Amino acid sequence: MLPLALGVSVAAAAAAGTSDLELQRELYRELHKMPPAAAFPSAETQACYDRLGKVARFTPVPIRVEPAQCARFDMVQLDRIVMPDQTFVAVAPPPQLQCSMAEALAEWLRTDVGPVAATLGGPLATVTELASYECRGRNNILGAKLSEHGKGNAIDIGAIKLKNGATFTLTDPQVSKLFREQMRTLACARFTTVLGPGSDGYHEEHIHLDLAERSHGYRICQWNIIDHDTMAAAVPLPRPRPMNLTSVQARSRDRGTAIKNGAGP
Repeated sequence: MLPLALGVSVAAAAAAGTSDLELQRELYRELHKMPPAAAFPSAETQACYDRLGKVARFTPVPIRVEPAQCARFDMVQLDRIVMPDQTFVAVAPPPQLQCSMAEALAEWLRTDVGPVAATLGGPLATVTELASYECRGRNNILGAKLSEHGKGNAIDIGAIKLKNGATFTLTDPQVSKLFREQMRTLACARFTTVLGPGSDGYHEEHIHLDLAERSHGYRICQWNIIDHDTMAAAVPLPRPRPMNLTSVQARSRDRGTAIKNGAGP
């Protein structure tokens, strides 16, 4: 049960016609005794929430203060994407991301992935998320530089699923090469880092996307589109079995004896 003062505060906000998002903020501030500026400090974050609300369904995530290197105040849980035809695409499980990264992901799925996925036989239904926010070093190496995942600024994508039930893994050489090439082009245009097969050995079975900021606008796009036929041709044939010299010598000796005895061909 909420404390009386908190209940009065939230009830008053509701009576005043405050939005659900504002009610969540009021509740969080009261529970944590935080001034509004500390709990939701940025007009930029509010503007991002407003934009994201037009293209997705999301829930603000309470401020993270620990571990200190991963403290965030602008995180959201991204539940569903609102496609241009007003249908929904799920991200499963729902990732936790910075609002700006969530917005970029939503726009990528709406504008880019949806139309390309339709060429595979049906509307997009679900995107499989393998990793989003996680306070750790790069590539899970202890002591490494903080990963963009630790900032809520990255997501790893494994596969897409269509409404007809068909599932396509983005790194599977048997999936249409043209589709994977289009996905790479669109991802590299939207995100500042795209890592996949052939990048660093850590992303052979999924695609990493982030919005890392680098000097001079430097971007990284490393995703090798492996062709199934090329991969099959690269597999070496089994080594020939060693010749049984004893058997060959025996057959040759028997043939020579037969010829000597007049039984040749």
